[in-house]
Amino acid sequence: MLSANEKQMKIVAILEISPSVGGGFNQALNALQQMQRLCADRFDFQVLTTRPENSRILAKLGIPSEQFTFSVLDSLLPVLSPNVWWHSVQARLKLIGPFEKRLIRFGCDVVYFASPTEKSASLQTLNFITTVWDNCHRDMPEFPEVRSFGRFQSRERFFRDQLSPSLLTLTDSKALAEMLAHRYGVDRERLLPMDFSPAATLSLTAPPSTEDVLKKYGLESGYFFYPAQFWAHKNHIRILEALMQLNSEGLRFNVVFSGGNQGNRAHVEHFVQRANLERQARFLDFVPAADMPGLYHGCLAVVMPTYFGPTNLPPLEAWTFDKPLVYSRLFADQVRDAAILIDPDDASELASAMKKCTETLTRSDLIANGKK
Repeated sequence: MLSANEKQMKIVAILEISPSVGGGFNQALNALQQMQRLCADRFDFQVLTTRPENSRILAKLGIPSEQFTFSVLDSLLPVLSPNVWWHSVQARLKLIGPFEKRLIRFGCDVVYFASPTEKSASLQTLNFITTVWDNCHRDMPEFPEVRSFGRFQSRERFFRDQLSPSLLTLTDSKALAEMLAHRYGVDRERLLPMDFSPAATLSLTAPPSTEDVLKKYGLESGYFFYPAQFWAHKNHIRILEALMQLNSEGLRFNVVFSGGNQGNRAHVEHFVQRANLERQARFLDFVPAADMPGLYHGCLAVVMPTYFGPTNLPPLEAWTFDKPLVYSRLFADQVRDAAILIDPDDASELASAMKKCTETLTRSDLIANGKK
């Protein structure tokens, strides 16, 4: 018990990203829920967010929050941080940014960043907890989303400069924690894997019926479903190549893609047109969370031939909604026998897996293993 003069340690969590980020946003919500449970009756816990829509979502999850805005100086400080000369100037002037001053006024002891951010570099006195979702820029640096226009260097700077000084770094898996310790020399005990779980937003409200959702989007049940942002590494093209092979065998399936455009959608749509797959491939853009259960219930199986991991949300959601899963063999340790594993480079292997998803025994085994 605390004495009358003792103060509970206060953790202030920061949520910067928007729902349009997709899986990353949902994982940040899952993390905030877990942190709130860990802090209950032990620490004072507060959430700050930069976006009004986040406050509404957090409120539905029972997490009160306050809105704030980063100042120009707050955005500039992380940019200046890598410079040695700036460190000496900042130390001499004892310069603390508006963001950190606000946290200090709140009585903050530890800042928890619920998503990867370079804003932690602006902190001069407060301890912080950072978050890492993946290290894929090192796994596959050839993809444009981690290579072009200095993105690789920016990510490397974040890992190099922010992991060592962080009080803790939360990772999505033990495998990622081990990788970060190996690549960046971070003390393993400061890398904490957290539970990965389906999107919290899926249970916020009573969803529309599956029939209503399918009618809204003009769909018929029995399609393959791939909920993923349009990044090159998501490998949408391989699914289309598999559809072409299945068509050549006299087997006709449909696929539904949902997710925001991150620069690769035009390439995928052009492939659809050239391959005459317009009647078999549907693009739904970013889908509201309330409609996602209906889209999962209406599908034949979830297919995810991604190159990036090791963790992703769609496999967990496939298992939640009792759907077979086809997944990249690169991340076999994360799914074991609860998915048909495929080489993401091999359209023939993917086509074969999609056929297996129609077999009653295979479906029942995958669903049972997914529940486990």
